[in-house]
Amino acid sequence: MKNIVLIALVLFPLASQAATEKTTPPQAFNFSCGKTGGTYSDGKGGVWVNGQKATIKQSSPTYWEATSGKTVISIVRSADGNPEISFTGPNRTHGVCLPEDEVSFAPTENKKSQQQTGPSFSCAAVSKGSMEDLICQSKTLSAQDLKLTETYKQALAKSKNNPTLKAEQRGWIKGRNECWKEDDKNACLAGSYQQRISELQSKYGVK
Repeated sequence: MKNIVLIALVLFPLASQAATEKTTPPQAFNFSCGKTGGTYSDGKGGVWVNGQKATIKQSSPTYWEATSGKTVISIVRSADGNPEISFTGPNRTHGVCLPEDEVSFAPTENKKSQQQTGPSFSCAAVSKGSMEDLICQSKTLSAQDLKLTETYKQALAKSKNNPTLKAEQRGWIKGRNECWKEDDKNACLAGSYQQRISELQSKYGVK
């Protein structure tokens, strides 16, 4: 009888722990997955693949699978806490997903809310007095930022995720931030956005 009680005491905490672990959501991320597109997690249990809500299955405290249609996203929380993400898609396509800073793969409803409140990036995370802060304070610059984000996303799709285009975009962001040197910073930022939008539209034939 004592043995039965001891076994029950041992198994009960393990069962409770397993139940807790299964409810742990993947951390927040925004990754590009090659030709498959991209995946986004809100860190609260919601994962989207190309804007479509995925079904989540957790196999261990550090491993999840997000399934949307024929695409399966494998999510691993590494020892340093960062996510490692790979994908398996239609026609046996597979590969590694990479962090994406310029394009958001958030669901459509998130983007609509974003359009109403500010630019494509989170204003809560910017430094006061930075160029991003100025953009957040201006409805015109925020609208330009959203326009550029959409234009860049179309160009990226047309170029099949060309790494050169990504490098150019990162370079443009650095150049945009040099507007802190100008007396009229808002005018400098507006001109920088307009020039980049026109360049992408002309080179890649997007709107």
